[in-house]
Amino acid sequence: MAEVLSNVTATRASIFMLHRFTSPDEEGVSGHDPAVLREVLSHLRKQRYDLISLREMFRRLREGEALTRAVAFTIDDGYFDHGLVGAPIFSEFDCPVTIFVVSGFLDGNNWLWWDQIQYICETTARTQLRVCVGDEERLFQLDSDPARLAAAHDISWWCQDASQSDRVACIARMFQEADVEVPAVPPRQFAPLSWGEARRLEKRGVTFGPHTVTHPVLSSTSDDQAEFEISSSWKRLCDELASPVPIFCYPHGRQRDFGQREMKSVQRLGLWGAVAGYPRRFRPEEFRHAPGIYCVPRFPFPDDWLDILQCVSGLEVVKARLRGVGA
Repeated sequence: MAEVLSNVTATRASIFMLHRFTSPDEEGVSGHDPAVLREVLSHLRKQRYDLISLREMFRRLREGEALTRAVAFTIDDGYFDHGLVGAPIFSEFDCPVTIFVVSGFLDGNNWLWWDQIQYICETTARTQLRVCVGDEERLFQLDSDPARLAAAHDISWWCQDASQSDRVACIARMFQEADVEVPAVPPRQFAPLSWGEARRLEKRGVTFGPHTVTHPVLSSTSDDQAEFEISSSWKRLCDELASPVPIFCYPHGRQRDFGQREMKSVQRLGLWGAVAGYPRRFRPEEFRHAPGIYCVPRFPFPDDWLDILQCVSGLEVVKARLRGVGA
């Protein structure tokens, strides 16, 4: 049935993006269930999907080669659990995976801004917290563990749509208002891979691509910062790794999070292309050249085999278009 639907929808390739992985031995780390990932990869192998690397998918796009039932996997940000939990599972099924890393995160110069928000909400002794983004102020309840997680989630979404300066100022004020000190190094729950670990993973077949220096919403940054985030992240990967993938990943990746400015920066660097963070019809002929190859769509990994089938068959894109999501 999936093959019939893919023919009807002209779906020839799919890219999935994952983020964090549940790690029973690491307190506070939750994400994709390793058992579900194994189940999905097993089904894809048994049904003879073409599990290829992102580099190979873009090579075929650029050179006009056929893509049939092709599936590629990516992981965003560069957390430690990507190497500890995720990479070994992909290796079990001989399935390539590309990790898009935030270079300043791996350098130890910063930790990811939404993790700082979660850290504040989880560790403050306060049971309420006033948060300001720009000129707007909201009061969040922190009187239970679920309330703290919900507040962290809501504040992060709020900040994601703020300007870069308002987001930075908001988090700085949150540390003060919550009476929480900023750790110089992210706690283990929020820790990155090291470059040494990345090099070891690279020798085992994992590939790495650039995902900015600090993970801002690029469309909210100045021209100079946007250029710095894109070009410097690529340079750091080239300095640290043997063969980084010349494909960029836009942070957050919604349609409003990047635009022509960012796509032109990626193109000027000589990178092969870039991936977004939203589902869209993926007919290879539409993404072989600019501008399409600089905004190739991806599916959020749904943690369910039936949902995966809807994605690789093209049915999920049809449903998304009916809901007004993507294009």
